[in-house]
Amino acid sequence: MNQPVQGAGCRVHGKTTLLFASQTGAAIHYCKVMNRGLKLLMSLLLCLALFAAGGCATTKKLYSKMSPDSSGLKKRILVLPFWDQAGLGEEKLEQLATQFLSFLNKDGVFVIERVRRLPGVADRVRTPEFGIVTDPEYARRADQMGMNIMLTAVFTPLETQRIKTGIWPFRKIKDETEIAMYVNAFDVINGTLLLTRLESVKIRTLADIIDDDWEEEENAEPQKIKPEIDEKTLTKSLSEIVENQGAEVSSALRERPWLGRIMSSDASGTFINAGSDVGVKPGSVFEVLGPGETIASASGRTLALPGSAVGEIKVTEVMKDRALTSVQEGASFKAGQIIRFKK
Repeated sequence: MNQPVQGAGCRVHGKTTLLFASQTGAAIHYCKVMNRGLKLLMSLLLCLALFAAGGCATTKKLYSKMSPDSSGLKKRILVLPFWDQAGLGEEKLEQLATQFLSFLNKDGVFVIERVRRLPGVADRVRTPEFGIVTDPEYARRADQMGMNIMLTAVFTPLETQRIKTGIWPFRKIKDETEIAMYVNAFDVINGTLLLTRLESVKIRTLADIIDDDWEEEENAEPQKIKPEIDEKTLTKSLSEIVENQGAEVSSALRERPWLGRIMSSDASGTFINAGSDVGVKPGSVFEVLGPGETIASASGRTLALPGSAVGEIKVTEVMKDRALTSVQEGASFKAGQIIRFKK
């Protein structure tokens, strides 16, 4: 379900659950995949919204030649504040974020760093359509913090439509409300979108007041009305959404190859942005990758993908968030070069 965005036609993955809820809250579940039209719309929007130098056309080429992660190293994930476009309120949003992170890092395979607020960036960040925060400055800050992944999420506005179900004479009028959450993960090292995932629930309830003219119209368009969902059903649906999102996103991110960066390289030594907090030990060996293929990103900027290994470095001293390495004789590296765990 959670593959990287691929090629020019980015793919959005997710699940929609439909609930038939009576006034007592009884529900029957079934799942369906997003329709083609929505996928296409989402694809176009996502390709335009990648941060920094990221782009849809890069991710497939970037990861197609890399094996699933087997390094045993933890990935550092920077989690930005969840965006509440659904009007859930601060308290409920915090509960949902905590619940999501508990499923995301259930086995402790990630190092999670949360940002509670985004001071000084609100006027630079575009409206977060589908949770994608297009703020290059914060992406750079995530890189400076030594993060591997930056994660954003949004609860979209609740939308209710009055629809007709069934056929005459068994036709019924119902109100259908969709609750949706998008989660997006960005590769801080390469500036590309790793994945975007939708999890949503549609709740159907019998309509109370019905427009007779609309009911009698044979091919009437669905009516948009004010959402009315009881608190118990809303809470249950939101919990289901964040639980599924946390588990699915966790599974997808585990498979991504671990990549890091050289922080500095001079006479005092070569330091990398991985330490004991992610599992680095003395004697660990990393490959240093040279520049690879150059690709134009969706933003119009040029992005150099990691190329083949141009040398190796060996860890000699480990600190909490960084490590000192020795360089092979005759080799010369510089700050910013990408590294990959070897052994």
